[in-house]
Amino acid sequence: MIQGGRVSEWVRTGFLLVLAAIAYHGLASWDPRSHGFSPVVGWFFETSDSSPQVVFGIVAALLFRRRAELREALGGARAPGLAALCLLPAVGIHGWAQWVDAPDLSVVSLGLVALGTGLWLGGRPLARRLAPPLALLAFALPLPGALHNFVVYPYQLATAGFVELLLRLFGYDVMLQGDVLSLAGREFEVIETCSGLRSALTLALLASAWAVFFRCSLRHTLWLLAASPVIAFVTNGFRVLVLVLAPRPEIQESHVAQGVVMFVVGTAALSLVDQALLRLGASKHAEPEPRLACATRSHDRSRLWPSALALLGMAVATLWLPALWPTAHELPPPQELPRELAGWTVREGEDPGHFLGNVRFTHRSNLVYDRGRESVSVFLGWDDRRLRIRSLLSDKNVIPGAGWEVEQRGPLASEPGAVRMERVVARRFAERALALHAYRGSGSVLEETLRGALALDQPGSPFARPERTRVLRLSTAIDPGPAGLREAEERLRTVLAELGTALVW
Repeated sequence: MIQGGRVSEWVRTGFLLVLAAIAYHGLASWDPRSHGFSPVVGWFFETSDSSPQVVFGIVAALLFRRRAELREALGGARAPGLAALCLLPAVGIHGWAQWVDAPDLSVVSLGLVALGTGLWLGGRPLARRLAPPLALLAFALPLPGALHNFVVYPYQLATAGFVELLLRLFGYDVMLQGDVLSLAGREFEVIETCSGLRSALTLALLASAWAVFFRCSLRHTLWLLAASPVIAFVTNGFRVLVLVLAPRPEIQESHVAQGVVMFVVGTAALSLVDQALLRLGASKHAEPEPRLACATRSHDRSRLWPSALALLGMAVATLWLPALWPTAHELPPPQELPRELAGWTVREGEDPGHFLGNVRFTHRSNLVYDRGRESVSVFLGWDDRRLRIRSLLSDKNVIPGAGWEVEQRGPLASEPGAVRMERVVARRFAERALALHAYRGSGSVLEETLRGALALDQPGSPFARPERTRVLRLSTAIDPGPAGLREAEERLRTVLAELGTALVW
């Protein structure tokens, strides 16, 4: 009887594992990246994605480390209400993820299924042991594009400022303008992969895993998490310093070696912070939770039927819903800037190079309109919103390009009913420029972040907006003298009015 019971138990467990494998098999090969970097380089430097398989491995290792405690907590008093609050949303989220082809949302579903199963089998004691490792699954989620763009450019500017400070401390004559460092006749642009944002996220993951592994108290954990972006910022600043001072190709292109060195240094620094906290008595590593009394334990796997039903529903959704994906609705073709404008000659504008980084444009046109000594650059960019880790929304759209700093900005006084535009005065070394820009079909950073995180604009979503989002920017030089700014604004208003008759954007 005992042997037969064990066989039956293994069969039930195996059945659950098969259902879980069917439901979540896509996560094994899921890669949110859309660039040409290798996975290792992307892990260290690509700022807008994640490396989910690395995170899954860390979570699995931490759960394995707690296996004895998890076994002890099995069979405790169930918490069916809380279990239902996890399992039911997990099924809904997974179904939505399959319908709109958003694998990252399945990560949320996976965490809820594991936590709900724990609540059903062992109640709150088991859930408390599961929750800390499962919380690290959040690091497998890529940043929504609008949030990434909102954060990464300030990181670039801060890193450039820190490197300028280091260079001056070491006696170098350097000039900083925006994200561009000028040194000994050379210019070095602090692009997104040099911003340090990826390093901060990686060290935050390490600090969280460290806290879970050593069972740090909440206060200790918060100190580690607070230290990780500081450590990442400083180590990345010294990496950029080396790149500025050693412009040889072999140094510039050794991305993997740079990433490994930064990770090792960051880990050592995080360890020193941990030891300092312990010695200062600010915190201590917690002891494992006490073992439950044997009388409360029961290893009856037949109680797994709620998780089995949830996984069965998710497995069916994984196999069935992709075949029903609707064809993506056709968006109206984006309009190009007019290549003829009465009284103006037209030429191609300069390519922004690496400046735009992960700012996404499915279509864009960049033209310069000249008339005598007057010159106006016009940029029009479009995005279909279907790559959620990229976004068109960015403060980089308010300035003409790399190396420009914003002096002042505010709304442009316009006639009632006109498109609301922002007016920006920018400076680059001795040059000054005036820019007008406006977005259409786009909400605030918060709105776009939430829509991106929930995949509301993916094909198949009933909430998808039926138009592209776009940005229009006009910029022109401000001539010296008290009338320069007024003349520049009149010039931009003239071109904007003339474009309005030929451009419907």
